[in-house]
Amino acid sequence: MLNSMAKKECNSWVGVKKGGAFTLITLSLLLGACTPEPEATVPQTGPDTTLTETDDTDVEDVAEDTEEFIGETVTVTGEVEADYGINTFVIEEMGDIFADQVLVINTAATTEPILAEQNVQVTGVVRELVVADFEREYDITWEGDIRQTIEAEYVGEPVIVADAVEVLDIP
Repeated sequence: MLNSMAKKECNSWVGVKKGGAFTLITLSLLLGACTPEPEATVPQTGPDTTLTETDDTDVEDVAEDTEEFIGETVTVTGEVEADYGINTFVIEEMGDIFADQVLVINTAATTEPILAEQNVQVTGVVRELVVADFEREYDITWEGDIRQTIEAEYVGEPVIVADAVEVLDIP
């Protein structure tokens, strides 16, 4: 009898252990189901709004801190101070009479010349002007007086080699 009682206690203890293990597994599964799942993130669409070094660049920056911008792509907005044919013009800050100026060589496919007093947005790489290099690299031929003016005023100065020029509708 003692043997059978010990056997019963043992069996009931095993039953509790088995039931306890089952209960623990069941609870962990239920609790696991109750934890919130991480929310899915949806990538934003639209224009890239991350700032880069050149996002806040203006004509004055390029003219005064040329070394910092050589080889960099910049986007500047300004008024055309002078035009030298279909592919070359000078840009300055809009509305600033005595503003710094930067020469722009437009390599974008343009059928209409950019004219003085137009407001434009220019995107391109800043380089130092070496007339012979630009004539060779971009197949540019400036008429006699224009070439002389460009050489006299802008050699060694910054130039933006524009791959995009947009005329703005700003009065």
